[in-house]
Amino acid sequence: MARRTREEAEQTRQALLDSALRLFAEQGIGQTSLKQVAQQAGVTHGALYWHFRNRTDLVAALYQDARLPLDDLHLEQLQSASQNGLVALKDYLLSWIDLVLSDPHWRRVWRVFHLQSSDLPEIEALKPQLREEREEWLERLLQLLKKARKQKQINGKPRNRKDTLANELCLMLAGLISSNLLLSEIAAAGPCNDQVISTYLKGLAK
Repeated sequence: MARRTREEAEQTRQALLDSALRLFAEQGIGQTSLKQVAQQAGVTHGALYWHFRNRTDLVAALYQDARLPLDDLHLEQLQSASQNGLVALKDYLLSWIDLVLSDPHWRRVWRVFHLQSSDLPEIEALKPQLREEREEWLERLLQLLKKARKQKQINGKPRNRKDTLANELCLMLAGLISSNLLLSEIAAAGPCNDQVISTYLKGLAK
């Protein structure tokens, strides 16, 4: 039997990751067996174990490339914030939601890593990384909130180091994305999301 090349091994590994993401998003991590992942990828069960020790290892490897690519969105709105901080904040939130809802890959990522129960051992093992990712989300929101405050578009000052508003915005955004995914109403999501975010931000200026 011919020895596999490094390129072939990487193709197999990627096929397993793609299959795992799809099945975990559709069925849930706890309801998906490694045998199913291997079958979906078109490889043997043994080939999967050659790349991943167990399901926890597979989920951890999947998360390495699963962080939302928010840098460009944030930089664009941070530059716009010099003109109008509140508008830039709103556009950033809507762009973030659109990124997840409009792309099948990021929809699956959200379902697997941000909708799954945190009690699952595979997700429990990732809690430090997930916490770090959320801290990055908060930091980006804080920067935009700081611009809006500087322009006196938001009343009040931060009540603690992490800023209550940033936490509230993060929770609202996560709720909007998750509700749209769970209700499968992506096509009609835009106007509703815009209205919810606009209403919330309008209240900040009062």
